[in-house]
Amino acid sequence: MVFVGDEQFWDLVWPDVEGLVIDAVSVVGDAVCITLPARQRTVTCPSCGATASRVHSTYMRRLADRPLGGRRVLFRLRVHRFFCDNGPCSRRTMAEQVPSLTGRYRRRTTALARMVQAIGLAVGGRAGARLAGHLPVRTSRDVILGELRRLPDPPSAQGTVLGIDEFAFRGGATYGTVLIDVEARRPIDLPPDRTAGTAAAWLADHPESKVICRDRCSTFSQAASRAAPDAIQVADRWHLLHSLARAVERTAHQHRVCLRKDAETGETDQRQQPSDPAPLTPPLWPRRSGRRSRATHPTGSSGPGPAVARRHPPAE
Repeated sequence: MVFVGDEQFWDLVWPDVEGLVIDAVSVVGDAVCITLPARQRTVTCPSCGATASRVHSTYMRRLADRPLGGRRVLFRLRVHRFFCDNGPCSRRTMAEQVPSLTGRYRRRTTALARMVQAIGLAVGGRAGARLAGHLPVRTSRDVILGELRRLPDPPSAQGTVLGIDEFAFRGGATYGTVLIDVEARRPIDLPPDRTAGTAAAWLADHPESKVICRDRCSTFSQAASRAAPDAIQVADRWHLLHSLARAVERTAHQHRVCLRKDAETGETDQRQQPSDPAPLTPPLWPRRSGRRSRATHPTGSSGPGPAVARRHPPAE
């Protein structure tokens, strides 16, 4: 099948791609191969911004796209490489790009990259690779994780309760500061060090903090007092529980003599006043034995049976 200038088909299947027409469509194995010709006559140098029109060469670029009709889609994009005729520019050649279709150095279209990212966000890397194989999309765990790393960081809306503490980029060698939105329970930022100046500069740029939850380190205390004097400084939960445990331990150690005396007195009272034993439950075997005996020997008040009476008539 050959589609030349079929704008209706192009707009229906790939509505976001502009400036290209389909040369040919063929089925090779389990893939649909779509050939796209080069369209641009001039490009802009990414280094100096000059316009280049002199063609250096032409090569075939292969891009994977979303499945079509239950088959994989492979774009064969014929692109030009141009000379940069700007003398001072360090770049000599550059390839034409199709921003609406893919990015520089990418092997997947933008639409397929978004699809892989959605799979990774939903189920993760390893499970996403298994799921993608049924769509069908050829990918791997590393590819899915790589696409997730390309996603921009979501905008962070800082709350009014800020948690600040140090953490280790590399244990015993490199330490930084971690800033937490306590109400949302998620990290906000990771300054590169744990100095008071860096923490104070960050707090000065984010004056919306009303409560600062920190440890007992003087570094963060100085930073909070300097950059956010109106904020309330409180100890975090771990240090509160740790301080409570130490206070209880210290108090118990100070009163260990009286506590030991009370413990010994309680033990003496328990020995002098033993508790009454619990009543024993009557055993079940007498009742079971009686029922078994009555079932085996049905005689008694009813007298002997007819056969016994015939053999042993009563005396006159």
